[in-house]
Amino acid sequence: MQNKINLYTVSEILGKNFFIPSYQRGYRWEEQQVTDLLNDIYSFAIKKNKSDKEFYCLQPIVVRKCSENIINLNELISPLDNNIWYEVIDGQQRLTTIRILLTYLIKEHLNGKSLNDEYGKDELLLEYESREGTKEYINNINIKDSKKYIDFYFIFNAFETISKWFSNQQQQRGVRENILRTLVYDMTNKQQEGVVQVIWYEINDNASPIDTFTRINMGKIPLTNSELIKALFLQKRNFNSVAGNLLNQDETLAEKRQIEIATEWDRIEYELQNDDFWWFLNRKENDISARIEYLFDIICEVAKKSDTDLIKKIGTDKYSTFRFFNDKFSNGISFNSVTKEWNIVKDYFLAFEEWYNDTVWYHYIGFLIYCGTSVVDIYNLYKDTPKDSFTKKLKDLIKSYLKDIKCTKAVDNLSKETNVDDIIKVADSYLNFEQISNNTPQNYTYSIELQYSNKDKAKIREILLLYNLQFIVKQYEETNKKSKGDIFIKFPFELFKKENWDVEHIDSFTTNAISEKKLQVEWLRTARIDTFDKLDELKNDIISFIESKNNARSFDEIKKSIIDIAGESSNDEETKKSIGNLTLLSSDINRSYGNALFPTKRRIIIEKDNEGKFIPICTKNVFLKYFDKQGFSRTQWTDNDIKNHQNNIGVILNDFLTIK
Repeated sequence: MQNKINLYTVSEILGKNFFIPSYQRGYRWEEQQVTDLLNDIYSFAIKKNKSDKEFYCLQPIVVRKCSENIINLNELISPLDNNIWYEVIDGQQRLTTIRILLTYLIKEHLNGKSLNDEYGKDELLLEYESREGTKEYINNINIKDSKKYIDFYFIFNAFETISKWFSNQQQQRGVRENILRTLVYDMTNKQQEGVVQVIWYEINDNASPIDTFTRINMGKIPLTNSELIKALFLQKRNFNSVAGNLLNQDETLAEKRQIEIATEWDRIEYELQNDDFWWFLNRKENDISARIEYLFDIICEVAKKSDTDLIKKIGTDKYSTFRFFNDKFSNGISFNSVTKEWNIVKDYFLAFEEWYNDTVWYHYIGFLIYCGTSVVDIYNLYKDTPKDSFTKKLKDLIKSYLKDIKCTKAVDNLSKETNVDDIIKVADSYLNFEQISNNTPQNYTYSIELQYSNKDKAKIREILLLYNLQFIVKQYEETNKKSKGDIFIKFPFELFKKENWDVEHIDSFTTNAISEKKLQVEWLRTARIDTFDKLDELKNDIISFIESKNNARSFDEIKKSIIDIAGESSNDEETKKSIGNLTLLSSDINRSYGNALFPTKRRIIIEKDNEGKFIPICTKNVFLKYFDKQGFSRTQWTDNDIKNHQNNIGVILNDFLTIK
């Protein structure tokens, strides 16, 4: 038997019999929860211009039909064994509160007359397995017995909260009438106030109600939209009819289609469990348990964009996506309608899969998502654009995003020996692929007017990210022009987003004081290792300080001499703040070298790369000095290196920058 899911009005569950088993905790709603429910229902009841299908929806009530064993073993419910009893697995707090509210309205608004007398509706019957007298107390709530049991205490307080809430309304009778109408009328005879509905989730007879209760309540894992939507799609009754009654002639076709959808559902969920794929699609961590729910949310959001009134129907709470799909089947669920809607789900997934598998789209869309562009907007652009034009549309979107970045390009009067139009073979043994050629002529120099500041830091991070992404795209395009293959490197958005990568100075902007002797010794030893051939004249000073001899110079004096010898004191503060002196580094790598000399930073980057740590390709290029055109030194980071690095950023991003 399949799990069943429906939207029922409160009116439709009046007269149903609910059994609250002993494994459930007692009634515990407090004043705030009761008041919130009343405010929500009343706000909906008096809302103007509601659409015809609009309603207020409570969270799911999870039930299971009571077995004969439960009925026979419980004297409380056996007298009604000719009626259906439902074991409440989740939702008893809401059901009990609705019952207390009805008790109040019957007493204060109907002057004790029953719902049956006034509206032809039976009572909402709740029976509690291990809480003697609770049913009777709810029918006759009083202060005298309120301290008899802890449940009675909370029920009485809820009743008093309801009474107080109505007393605070200016027109009490009118407000009571507004709320009562939302509860006793259904979709066929509703009044202007509209109706309150509940998501009714009925689990099959084979499921363990205690296991389900534990998962939902003890584990604090609520039912998800994907679980509810899955029940919508896979109920067996959906496959019982098709045009021409074909399925009545061949029931195996229905079963086959049901199995196909279930199998496709599992495949989509499996593919989305690929973290590379998942982090590409999400701007930040998204830990929903069933990742297919992301698809349903996107489909719902796309629909909202094209139908501004849709939100009035489905609301904005966490179950609005379920209600969107439920509304799709409001005219009846059939083989054809299920197939149609499921094909739409598959089309969205196949679109996302195509984005992921196309190297250029992957990097451009990944950048836009990281920068906050809605996947909904990207999908609408994809849907409305011929595929051969989609890449250009993405590039135009990125260029529009960067339109405020000021960039100038001027003729470079340097000698011809600085020209690197041809592909440069990487001589360093730490990298095994070719440096890309640049389509933009290298006899231009770029000046990007972005300097390190708190105001511009986020934008600089995005520019440097795009720099890395476009470098990979260009490399992919150059490689595949020659090999006609699929050799490429994909930027790992998962690692980039999870590891806290940020903008860091290559030549440190500030020189923080090193006060601990242990750290001072470590700094000197490291500096000597990485610039040994230059520090011979300071050898004795360094050894004396490390061994704490009386004649030792101070650490700050020695450090200043080392920095001067290493040539790291020549870059002025303005140059250090320019984008050419900035790169992307993870916080743990940055902490590992702090204000070390450039050769030390270079060594550590190489070591981390060899350890398998993720280092963005352009960050590697910086520390491996690929922009040192004259090849002066790999142990210094000079103002010329900063200019060359900035120029390369301009060259790589030429398609996206607005040149002034």
